[in-house]
Amino acid sequence: MAKVGSFLSNSAHILDTLANTTYDTGRRHALTGLGGKSSVVQRAYFLRTLYVQVDDIAGGAAKMSVKLTRDLAGDECVVGEVTATITTGVTTATSGAITIAIDFAYSHNDVSNVTNDTLYLFWKVDAGTAQVRRIELVTEE
Repeated sequence: MAKVGSFLSNSAHILDTLANTTYDTGRRHALTGLGGKSSVVQRAYFLRTLYVQVDDIAGGAAKMSVKLTRDLAGDECVVGEVTATITTGVTTATSGAITIAIDFAYSHNDVSNVTNDTLYLFWKVDAGTAQVRRIELVTEE
């Protein structure tokens, strides 16, 4: 029976990782289990929304930049750098988040690579530091 309609999936990750003013391979997070790879069929899916929650905002950090890559080194960008203003909390100015609408169709096309269902999120802030606490990536299939 053919699939009818679309299915949303949310990949949520809890972290405690520093964000500073540079991208760093030591500060990235693997988003795994994306796209439903099989050995016979490679399915495409849409990257829809990325949410990054931060706290301990210090030193004037007001914006966060992120990029999604296919590789650990951060060199094969799937979604190039996107910068968003950190929206801070109503009662706590040192906590906040960014939300980015992506809307990009993607398929991991290297079926020989056993980790090909993984994307890597890299981040940095425009000034100072912040602690990345939660990442959510919504996909649609």
